[in-house]
Amino acid sequence: MAENNDRVEEDAVRTQIITELLESLAESRKIMLDHDKDLKTRERWTQLHMNTSQILNTVLRDRQMRDWEKRLKEIEEYRHIRPRI
Repeated sequence: MAENNDRVEEDAVRTQIITELLESLAESRKIMLDHDKDLKTRERWTQLHMNTSQILNTVLRDRQMRDWEKRLKEIEEYRHIRPRI
């Protein structure tokens, strides 16, 4: 039961992180496309945008891998329980 609570808490944290990263991407995109800003500022925000994108991709990839592992575990458990004909 504690493992389920840990997983739910971990999923909530991941969801919050993903939300914050998406908000950060939206803000950095707005600044890097703002032609009223000087070129150096836009360049720094473009770099920040790229770094944030890489982090988001890593978090999403990790979440996807955990989902696949969970599905695989469920399939393996099902095969062990299901009677063979």
